[in-house]
Amino acid sequence: MTDYKYIDLNYLNDLALGSKDFIEDMISSFLKNTPESLVRMETALVKNDWEQIGKIAHKVKTSFTFMGMEETVVKAKTLQDYGLKTTNQEEIPGLISDIKVAYNNAEVELNVELTALKAEL
Repeated sequence: MTDYKYIDLNYLNDLALGSKDFIEDMISSFLKNTPESLVRMETALVKNDWEQIGKIAHKVKTSFTFMGMEETVVKAKTLQDYGLKTTNQEEIPGLISDIKVAYNNAEVELNVELTALKAEL
């Protein structure tokens, strides 16, 4: 396993109990579903739909946990709380932006990991 700057797959590896197929499936699912969630979050932001932002943040928080992106997990949790409690709306756009940047950075590393996994299978 490669050392990465933006992701830490130790938790995912522990969860997988050695199953490279499971790891590949989880990473593929993350790469497929997260961008869609981020677009939905931005759409909700335009509509000032704070509750929807909170719900989406709750969903992606778990995905970021699997990828070992602890700083992003904290931001997603904060975003979830702000959205669901309808507080600190002025901070929500910045948190969404930070999460998008974190995803984009992780996406590069996860694609490298996927390529390596597929070579092993």
